Amino acid sequence: MTENAKRGVVHAFCDAVSSRDPGRLAAVIDDNIEWTLFGPIDLFPFFGQRRGKAAVIATCDRIADTLSFIRCEKETLLVDGSRAAGLVRLNAVDTRTGRSLSLRLALFAEFREGQLIAMKGLLDSFDAVEQALGHHIDLSDVA
Repeated sequence: MTENAKRGVVHAFCDAVSSRDPGRLAAVIDDNIEWTLFGPIDLFPFFGQRRGKAAVIATCDRIADTLSFIRCEKETLLVDGSRAAGLVRLNAVDTRTGRSLSLRLALFAEFREGQLIAMKGLLDSFDAVEQALGHHIDLSDVA
């Protein structure tokens, strides 16, 4: 597979996630996908580890129930062989509170035969918690 074809696979996955169409998403993820999102599970219950296509699609549905996406901007995307890494800025509304959120995520993905087989995501969780709670967290007393 050429580098351009590999980039096409990465973009197809991003488009499938953005579409929120379970059929499109199912077409680009492996049956045994390993999916981990690191972040504040108490605040965003869709974070954590999942394995398998059905679990990942259910997680994406839960994300869609919690966050109404306004814009997803790929700030950086690097593709090297079967792996990709990206820095993403996500603008969304928390449907539970109506608060606007601007979140940064670092994503690391691995692909095989045109399908996503592993995804790890890291959220700037301190910033996300401040935004989701609607106030600045004062750390002036922290040593």
